[in-house]
Amino acid sequence: MKILIMSYAYPPSVGGIELFSSLMRRAFHEQGHEVGVVTEVAESMPEDEEHGVERASGKAELKDAIDWADLCFVSGVSLHYQIPVLRSGKPLAVTHHGWQYGLDGKIDMKYRLKRYLCRYALNIAVSHALAADLPVPALTIHNPQYGAIELGAEFDHRSRDVIFVGRLVDQKGAQVLLDALQFLRDRGRVLSGTIVGDGPEMDTLERYANVSGLRGSVKFRGHLETDWIRALLLDHKIMVVPSLGKEGFGMVAIEGLSSGCMVLGSEIGGLPEAIGPCGMTFPMGDSKALALLIEKLLDDPNLATPYRQAIPAHLDALRLDRVAGRYLDAFERLYAHQTGEGMKRRQAIKQTIEELTALS
Repeated sequence: MKILIMSYAYPPSVGGIELFSSLMRRAFHEQGHEVGVVTEVAESMPEDEEHGVERASGKAELKDAIDWADLCFVSGVSLHYQIPVLRSGKPLAVTHHGWQYGLDGKIDMKYRLKRYLCRYALNIAVSHALAADLPVPALTIHNPQYGAIELGAEFDHRSRDVIFVGRLVDQKGAQVLLDALQFLRDRGRVLSGTIVGDGPEMDTLERYANVSGLRGSVKFRGHLETDWIRALLLDHKIMVVPSLGKEGFGMVAIEGLSSGCMVLGSEIGGLPEAIGPCGMTFPMGDSKALALLIEKLLDDPNLATPYRQAIPAHLDALRLDRVAGRYLDAFERLYAHQTGEGMKRRQAIKQTIEELTALS
């Protein structure tokens, strides 16, 4: 099958959608399919030609790419891509990475149009929580685990206490972790913490750490490459994912689990599904609840044992080849119904979802 991945975000840009789209390109190719990519990210990479990546293409180039494909796969809802695919008549699948409304919870005209057009695509959500919130029927396929799995040293043999990895923006909640560490410091417990990432809140967070008495115990490492992040994770007992907005899934939690961290995350959106049986959740924004969980684990390291023991099975279900296989099964069924059997678009989508739901 000729699969066209249409992703407005793609490497070398950095983020969850970028990573997902590049991983799926590789996995589809490895399973024997022809894969092309179109993206709005203009910055190129040396392997673009080999990987079939077309960047910031005009209308004519986009039409040629769609004409080439048997099926178009939009990674992250995008009117820029969905509208021309619908006009072409080609089978269309869309993965939802986030909620179809603004950060303020409002649904403006652009979101209304996106939600409406999703009726004419096979919708795939990266978590059950996200699928339940969509205005259309959707399959749930969790995001894949990527990279090596190295559980490393036992919980109480790691040299540092807590780590945060993510963009330093309000909705990622690094402030919540700092508040939790300050709460524990006020109780006489000084913990070692690491903040990995960059963003507009960097200076604000560093100033807050300084005035809160955390300067000597919390290190801000800025943006780091994957190998450096992995090395840091292997040194830390606990990864904290204190999101203040609904995560579609939360791939950073998988990154922490792959390095044997105990993961504590906000009880919101798809994040609990990413963490699974391998960690604990706390109410969103509740720094005291987070602090007490951290303290409980550090007081009794044996509590972490069953959570760490659950990591291999949880990650095995999220293996890249398995996740890609589920996508390809959905694509092949949709293509067969719409193109091979001549079903109308919405009938083919409905039939595909019914078949795969019955199998799950």
